[in-house]
Amino acid sequence: MANYKPDLSCQSKFIPINFSQQIVPGTFEYALAHIVDNHLDLSGFEQWYHK
Repeated sequence: MANYKPDLSCQSKFIPINFSQQIVPGTFEYALAHIVDNHLDLSGFEQWYHK
């Protein structure tokens, strides 16, 4: 008989999604993503993420 680990359903689960396919034009989320991607200067974060 197989010895499986117990199911811990109370734990968080990661579900892979493609954010660009989920976002809908005309919504707040779309506007926020557009501003962050195209109009904000994020160069201050480069020192932390491009070492």
